[in-house]
Amino acid sequence: MSETAAQRLLKNDHRTARAAAGESISLPDDCAKALLGELASGEVVRALYHDGWGYAALTTRGLVLVRNLPAPKTARVPAPLLILRPAYGMFGSVDVLVDGKPHKLHGSRLDPKGELLGALGRLLPPDSPLRPGRGRRLSTWVRRHPVSVAAAAAVVAVAGLNPGSGGEKTVAQDRTYRTVDVPDFNGTPLAPAVAKARLDGWRKVSAADASSDRRPVKPTAPGWRVCFQSPSAGVPTWPSLTTLTLYAVPEREACPAWLHDSRRILMPGLVGERFDDASRALDDRGLDLVDAIHAHTGERLDEGGSQNLADWQVCRQRPEAGSEVSTTTRPDLWLTGPGVSCTEPSPSPKPSQKPKPEPKPRPQPSYGATGGGSGAGGTGAGPSRGTGSGNGGSSSGSGSSTGGSGGAGGGLAGVQFGQYCSPVGATATTGDGRPAKCFMGRDGQARWGYNSG
Repeated sequence: MSETAAQRLLKNDHRTARAAAGESISLPDDCAKALLGELASGEVVRALYHDGWGYAALTTRGLVLVRNLPAPKTARVPAPLLILRPAYGMFGSVDVLVDGKPHKLHGSRLDPKGELLGALGRLLPPDSPLRPGRGRRLSTWVRRHPVSVAAAAAVVAVAGLNPGSGGEKTVAQDRTYRTVDVPDFNGTPLAPAVAKARLDGWRKVSAADASSDRRPVKPTAPGWRVCFQSPSAGVPTWPSLTTLTLYAVPEREACPAWLHDSRRILMPGLVGERFDDASRALDDRGLDLVDAIHAHTGERLDEGGSQNLADWQVCRQRPEAGSEVSTTTRPDLWLTGPGVSCTEPSPSPKPSQKPKPEPKPRPQPSYGATGGGSGAGGTGAGPSRGTGSGNGGSSSGSGSSTGGSGGAGGGLAGVQFGQYCSPVGATATTGDGRPAKCFMGRDGQARWGYNSG
């Protein structure tokens, strides 16, 4: 079933989040808004109930009734509540008296037996004048039982003739059905509180766990402290007709924020302890979930893994020692291995990544460099101008021809790319040592170029 808008509204408000998460009752949107508008800033809802066609919310300050009308209305019922009838029936209903009218509250998952209602109220005696219709029921009974009424009148008359015995019975009856203000047992040790209550003549005195753990509690158990009581302190009641319930927790624990809330304990000091001993101390206090962290690397340690953490030492803890925490808290413990100091660096530091080598620069060609060989190559590469048969002309032509032949044979050195050359196909070497070859250009002129072969 998808979550309704009212459920999201109540779960997102810190005053109703706990009740909305634990209850199965779903309020309409308008009723949820009306309830939030009625609650004070520090008021927390502890349980939700059905109330006929409406709803009821038990808070830390009393009861809030929400009438499910086209325009929902709220009404406050301050503590102590007047309980007409404790939990009864298959739904665990509790009858509460509000403005002279009974309201049947039921359906709470957080308070299925009405214990939270009883802790914030008092049970009205059967003959209380506050009970609705008491006079009408009495007159009806008198009309239907005339013989019993006559017999009762005769007994009263006889008692008046014998003042000695009748006076003693009257004193005993007054002592049995006297009305007293409930004493305040909160904060007192459980066993002495139970002994004192039994001397005061309560019909029954019982003890129960004040936290959500619902641990069994013996009324005479030592080492427990009273946190709550039902009926509440200061409420006038008839002890001989009422059961007094004292809700307690062990003395080493703090009282919960309200009845049947999560247990609250004082965080023990665990620094310097073995992890095995620290885990046992936390488990004894109800903190059975612990996060183990490596004190140097900050990595989570798996208790059930290959590492045996029993002998590891606790270096730090969170929450701090002495702080009050709920048993739903999950402490963090920072650990180091056996014999390893808490202040030492990480035993396995990660190596730093080696820098990538920078690539070597590619050689760049140098244009315009000239040398003695270039002059020779230029001279040798120049076209032959003498073709005569004279000795001087033949000598010149022969020199030019020799230079060309030397270029073709690869004998030239120190040429430049782009210079004129001859003949096409001749090879040479540039001034920086690169191979060159004579190529024919598009303009019909032969020039030196790079010899890729």
